[in-house]
Amino acid sequence: MSFAQGAEVARNPKGTPLDEVAGSLSIPRPLPVPFSAPLPVVRPLDKRTGGVQPWAAFEWAEPAREVLAWDARRPRLLAELRAARADVLCLQEVQFERTGAGGAARFVLPPWLCQLAEEEGYTPRLPSEGPLQQMAERNLRVLDAEVAIGCVVMYRHDRLEEVDEASASRFANTLVGACLRGRGPGGLGSLGPTAVFSVHLDATSEEKRVEQMKRCLAHARQMGTREVVVAGDFNTECLPGSCIGAMDVDCGDPTDEDHLRECASALRIGGGEPTEGADAPEECTAAAAAQTTDGPTEQQLKDFAALRDRAVSLCREYRVAFSHVVTGPTRAAYDHGKTCGPCVSWRLDHIYYTARTLRLRSSWQALEGDPASAARGLPNESCPSRPPAGRGRLRAEPRAEARRGGAPVTAGAAGAPGGLPRRGVRGTRGGARRARRAGRGGGRGGPGC
Repeated sequence: MSFAQGAEVARNPKGTPLDEVAGSLSIPRPLPVPFSAPLPVVRPLDKRTGGVQPWAAFEWAEPAREVLAWDARRPRLLAELRAARADVLCLQEVQFERTGAGGAARFVLPPWLCQLAEEEGYTPRLPSEGPLQQMAERNLRVLDAEVAIGCVVMYRHDRLEEVDEASASRFANTLVGACLRGRGPGGLGSLGPTAVFSVHLDATSEEKRVEQMKRCLAHARQMGTREVVVAGDFNTECLPGSCIGAMDVDCGDPTDEDHLRECASALRIGGGEPTEGADAPEECTAAAAAQTTDGPTEQQLKDFAALRDRAVSLCREYRVAFSHVVTGPTRAAYDHGKTCGPCVSWRLDHIYYTARTLRLRSSWQALEGDPASAARGLPNESCPSRPPAGRGRLRAEPRAEARRGGAPVTAGAAGAPGGLPRRGVRGTRGGARRARRAGRGGGRGGPGC
């Protein structure tokens, strides 16, 4: 969509090329690519239990050799990434390869992504070596495969340049970022330093998700900017009442019902999704072990409200006000705890951005534009990941373009300590929302290949 004042956001079909537009920055929604390389088997066995981990079962993805096998999925993923023509790619669950030996050993992009970077002109940013090595050791212990998996940011070096390359070496496997600005006199040349993060937020803990978002904010301020884009698998639907949703300035104030629902969801009361990457099987149920079937206790509701207030206060503390690229559902699978259909859908992949200098122009449709995939589950023969990740890849599909626009904001307009108000349950909608909006204010191939 062309976000001049008052214009509506265009909702384009999934996969619509994000062609170059002067002054526009295109970022496809996060693309999760679980085990995007040839692990020994399609569904890896957990050595501790002798069975496939629930989150990696994909019972609906049959025949597996046509749907899950890497040789079948890789060309489809590569074709989607090429066709997007995005300025920035935010990828999750990329499986890295090890090169060198001994003290010189390090993890690098897999050959298929190196090929994409070289041919399409992307520079990649990877997690630092320490977290990747820790994950490889964990996977050797649990899955009998010494592989490292994590997030990647890839940006087009003909349109963007990195402001602070030194920051690229200090990221964990679930949070990778780069501080980018527009390159050249035209096109994106007016884009000032903007921190772009690819994230994979925790699958089981709302508190950990809030902490990961805090790290994004802290990294951005260390990079010397308050302009931020966070794209990836949030592992939450960011609904009113949730803590991550509360960081969106346009998220409505929650009702008591919203608060109760999101607290129960965060605590996995009443059933929960299998835990991705838990170090021990019991971790999948530890959080729920103390729960009752009647819903959250009064103390749990108070603690959750305090965590939500904490999430809002972080935006004030770092003087960053997020807007949310609203997308449809991006994941389709059997319902929580089920081993048979029908498939249901969730909106787990998101893009948060600061609207002080970025204006949303258009976004991709997600599963609402692909009812067949929503019914069959993801991945499937036609969709190799979560709907071509509307801002990343592999698990979701929406794509977004943001355009720099609007006048500079004077100091204080975007968040003096009172600029982004504390939001509690059942706040005053109109006044609180108006106050929150005031907080907005107006080398080729690259390292890692």
